[in-house]
Amino acid sequence: MAAFVSAQGVVESVMTIVEPVRHIGDVWGKQCVGKDDTFRMMRYVLRVEHDGRTLLHNTVTGQLSVLDQDEADALDSLPSAYSPWMEPLIAGHYLVPEDCDEHRQVIGLRRVLRLLMPQETCENAAITNYTILPTTACNARCYYCYECDVRKVTMTEQTADDTVRFIAAHCGPEKQVRIRWFGGEPTVGVHRIEQICEGLRENGIGITSTMTTNGYLFDEAMVSKARSLWNLQEVMISVDGTEEHYNEIKDYVGAQDNPYQRVLRNVGLLLDAGVRVNLRMNFDVGNYRDFADLLEEAKKRYHGNRFLRVYAFPVKGKYPDKTGEVHHGDLKTWGVDELVKLNDMACAAGLYRRRATLPSLHYTGCSASDPSCMVISPEGNLTRCVSIFDRENQIVGTVKAGITTAESRSLGRHLADPPECTGCALFPDCVLIVGCPGGTDCFMKEIRIKYVAVMKSAYEQLKTGLKEESQDVHGGTESGICAD
Repeated sequence: MAAFVSAQGVVESVMTIVEPVRHIGDVWGKQCVGKDDTFRMMRYVLRVEHDGRTLLHNTVTGQLSVLDQDEADALDSLPSAYSPWMEPLIAGHYLVPEDCDEHRQVIGLRRVLRLLMPQETCENAAITNYTILPTTACNARCYYCYECDVRKVTMTEQTADDTVRFIAAHCGPEKQVRIRWFGGEPTVGVHRIEQICEGLRENGIGITSTMTTNGYLFDEAMVSKARSLWNLQEVMISVDGTEEHYNEIKDYVGAQDNPYQRVLRNVGLLLDAGVRVNLRMNFDVGNYRDFADLLEEAKKRYHGNRFLRVYAFPVKGKYPDKTGEVHHGDLKTWGVDELVKLNDMACAAGLYRRRATLPSLHYTGCSASDPSCMVISPEGNLTRCVSIFDRENQIVGTVKAGITTAESRSLGRHLADPPECTGCALFPDCVLIVGCPGGTDCFMKEIRIKYVAVMKSAYEQLKTGLKEESQDVHGGTESGICAD
């Protein structure tokens, strides 16, 4: 078996690159089974061949291990009877008996871990993460906007004052909150943003904020205020291709200038101020070819600014454009394939970096199931999900009256178990809520590529680290990895 050279110069068989997530490993424990069983690979394992090694990642526990060639070859003969080489893989739940129902085990683990959550985090937690809609009005008229039918309302001064009082009463003793400004276009309600931020500051409450915006209304003065008063850390700015497509699709109200050039200028202002900018190109069959040109434009304008990230995402839903034509493409085939292709281009251009995290079992869903999160609408209504903030049956209170609905934390209590997801290797990492308005659109191909890249990166870091350690000890060796 090939081995790594340790810092002490000892040849050791190294299996684990990333240890299991502690609380999951503690609950699940090591697998103890009879040696008379026949074993197979657990369905929730990602296998990747890289650099002459086989990497195995357990998407339940989060453990990442490396196998030598002999062990990898033995995997190809599974299912097979017990053999001593299997022992660490059985203990780590990589291999399971043929009759194991690991899906039910994952469902059971989720239930146990949710029951073990401290009670105060479920019912009496401080609310420290807010999504605030200062307005549902917007200065753009994107044909694919899911809020087209939402009533246009802008928050009043009184509601903004009530919002400050609600946050002050629920933010907990740390007096620190995180706000995501959303809309509509939140900068249309910039005066309410400033009022809320000033009120929180007067109450001794610290804030950091992010924003989802089209970026059009920013200028030097607003960027300065965003950094000093809003403590704006990051923005997501939607783009719809290069100049022609962008200006046509955004269709800004009363625009007298070139909106595309104005927004790209504002991106530069934000980057120069130290705000992280995520440029997201919403694509369909009409504009997806623009992405390569957008990447080139970003490289020329922003010269590799480390705060910039450019990526693509398909238009979801069936929205007719101005001509009445629906031409988004099939999301589950063309859309996902194109998503992978475009974001690979962004990676190659150095403008998109996949997050360096590996999957493991999740047992809570999105912010709707997080008791520390709340959505505040322009009318001052409290809801748990920003996608359905305007539905009366989702209102759990108001900023003036407080939380008034007994089941205010119930949206994320019931987790979905779609039968089509049972065999997916990423099922443990993917949490769906029953009745989620976001639907169940699956981008497994894109996500799998991201995780494969992270697995390879973790392995390369391990090799580099061990090589450096070996050189420090021995004054330089040919390699930190010994041959067979």
